[in-house]
Amino acid sequence: MSMTYAKEVATMLQKAIAMSDKEVFLDISIPRYTTIDYYRMACHLLFKCQRCATCCTTGDPIRLRLEDAKRLAKHQKIPLNKAIKKYTIPDPDKPGVLDFKHVRPCKFYDPAIKGCRVYPVRPWSCRIFPFLGVYGSEDSVLVHESCPGSVETMRVLTAAVEEVRSDPALSAPSIDETRRAKEWLKRALREVQNIDNL
Repeated sequence: MSMTYAKEVATMLQKAIAMSDKEVFLDISIPRYTTIDYYRMACHLLFKCQRCATCCTTGDPIRLRLEDAKRLAKHQKIPLNKAIKKYTIPDPDKPGVLDFKHVRPCKFYDPAIKGCRVYPVRPWSCRIFPFLGVYGSEDSVLVHESCPGSVETMRVLTAAVEEVRSDPALSAPSIDETRRAKEWLKRALREVQNIDNL
């Protein structure tokens, strides 16, 4: 990952967190994110998987939303009900949530390629790893310490934020600049993670 890109992300992050979503987006139908959510988005933009397989071999449970199951079924070219029956069980702790049946390692982890065989349609829980948490919840970015990519991401983001904080142009961005930065982070993350709903 280039330090130039890291500085661009850090700059957008600093602009995005200058004001709350409530101050910037008057339309109440637009999802509201916290400062921590924007930090988490920045982490995901800078994350480079080291292919250590920690997430694929230790994750338990690996949760799926109905949207995840639909994407998996389409990817596997089987009906949704068959995919649910074949790959999932109801989560005992979270009504309406599904878990993969076979974990440790995940059924879709392929040691030969050190990667996921269904990566383009991986569940939301896999997409937000290693910076855990569901957007709009939790009050800190949680880093999975056994993931070398997450440790490196935090080091790079911290250094980039420290460097750009001294830029006087970031001291008081306008509402328009803040809105554009928030939208830039969300759009960039959608592109990186191939997701439709953020």
